[in-house]
Formats: sequence, C-alpha cells, structure tokens
Amino acid sequence: MVWLKSAVPFIGILLLFQRTTAQLIPQQYHLINVSLTWYEAQSFCRVKYTDLATVNNMDDKNKLVNTLGSNVTYCWIGLQKGITHRWMWSDGRGTAQFFPWASGEPDNSGGNEWCGQMFQNGGWNDGQCGGGSVFVCYELQQDGSQKYIYYTATNSWENSQEVCRGSHTDLAYVSTKAENSEIANGAGTFNTMWIGLFNDVWMWSDGSGTSFRYWLSGSPVSGDCASVAVSQQGRWIGADCNQKAVFACGGDLKLKRMVIRITIRFEVDLTNSIVRDTLLKKLDTSLRQKMTDFNLSWQSDQSGHVFQRQEQLEATKKPGC
Repeated sequence: MVWLKSAVPFIGILLLFQRTTAQLIPQQYHLINVSLTWYEAQSFCRVKYTDLATVNNMDDKNKLVNTLGSNVTYCWIGLQKGITHRWMWSDGRGTAQFFPWASGEPDNSGGNEWCGQMFQNGGWNDGQCGGGSVFVCYELQQDGSQKYIYYTATNSWENSQEVCRGSHTDLAYVSTKAENSEIANGAGTFNTMWIGLFNDVWMWSDGSGTSFRYWLSGSPVSGDCASVAVSQQGRWIGADCNQKAVFACGGDLKLKRMVIRITIRFEVDLTNSIVRDTLLKKLDTSLRQKMTDFNLSWQSDQSGHVFQRQEQLEATKKPGC
C-alpha cells in the first residue's frame, strides 16, 4: 500500500444499479389505473416492468384479484390468442409431452373436441368439453407424489375442473405410462373419464409456457385478448384487443442506473486496486443502511483507470495539453 505525504484529492466514478421494487415474492402484480388498448398496455409494461401479467396457478390468480381490488371492472392480462393449437395441462405445467392416444385419436370429430378423456384401458380420447364424464382429480403430496381422487358423478370438463381446483389441486396430470396405468386401474368401471388435458391456442405475452387458464364458464371467448372480469371472481373473458381498459403488469420495475462522480481527499493512493476495493466495501455497507437491492461498482475509463488525481485530470483539460 502506498502512503502519500499529504491528503490528495482523487476523482472517480461510481455506478449504482438499483431495483425500485425489491424482488421478495415469486410473482408481483402492479395495477396501472389508466385505460389503454391491450397492445398499448403491453408496450407500457415492457418498458416499465417485465410484461403484462402472467398467471401461473390459483395462488397467482388470487394474488392478482387482491391487487386489482373491488373498484376495477375489467383488466387486461398478458394472454392473447395465437394460431397454433397445443395439448396442455390444466394445472399450468404447460404443453403435454406424453400422449397414449387410443387408436384413431385424436380425431376432433365435429371440429369441437378440445378436452382430454381417458378410456378404461388407459387410452386417451379427445372429447367435447361440455359432454358428461366421470373425472379424476389429483392432490400434490409433500414428497412430490400425486394422490388421485375419483368422482363418479358425470360432469362437463369445466365443471370437473372447478371441483378439482376447489377441493384438491386440479384435474389429473399424467406424464408417464406408470401414472396413466395407476389412474386407469384405480378408477373402477367407467366408459370415459376427464383428465386435465385440454387444447387451446392462447399464448402469454412474456413467452411463458404456463398453461393455467381461468375462463368464465359458459361465456364465449369472442375476442383475441384476455381480460379479468373482477366481479366474476376474477374469471377471464375474451375481449377485443383494441378496447381500452386498465391493466396489470407483472414483475419488478426496471433497474435504475445512477452515475455518481465523487471527489475524495485521501492519504492513500486510490489508484491501488486493493485500496479501491476496500473503499467500495465501506461505501456499500454505508449505503445499505439507507437503501436495499442494489449493486455498486467502480467505472473505469478507456485506459482501465478508476481514479485519477485531480491535478492530473485538470492538466489534461488545459488548452495545449
């Protein structure tokens, strides 16, 4: 360490990056109480936050409804109709990868078979979602396993989903041949049985693969963008994307970047890297008493220097130097 004969003024630049909102919870929602089209709302959220709100599960749905409060009627979220049909899972796990379809299935008979059923032999069928079938729910156990609960009363796929979400985790999720056999063998005698499989074309604005949906039952999905109907227990409806409504953004606020020019009179040579690192740690500790969730670093010039002596810096600025 180099000690100087007297305190010398040094000039340096600090870079401070801070999140305005600390990331303390898995999902954060922000109600923007300004009416915009879906596309305008998407642009706003992408600039200020992460994107329009994505909803991954029932916990997120409840959190979003609480954020919106009782004074909001309709609110845009980040779900928009795409063009590619995919078989997905009701509990939000995304696109299905395991397909033990029965022979000749799926055939989309009549052009409206968008929900998944299981035959007694374990083969799968695509059925009309409004048709009646027995159904199977699952409960996620603490060890990660799934417990299956069977209902012998016939119901539509949507009503079956409602029962499962209200009393258990969701309609059954099936990802392996062993799980499929376990469900089929434990169900007793039945013709067809609803599982958590469904087909749709909707996509999340942020690119998330979650397949969680919370549509208002019996309401035709007429528009290409999803809106939360707050008075309907937070159910979703399809709406014209060019209509104006308030909206919910998801994620943290963007990072704030601050450039701080400091002048320090020091008896130790601040061009020494060890001295600079020690000083940076002291500044970091001091700042954390007043603010949180930030990153502090030195900014170097093109030559790699962080600090310059003030007289050297002033000399370079004089005419003819």
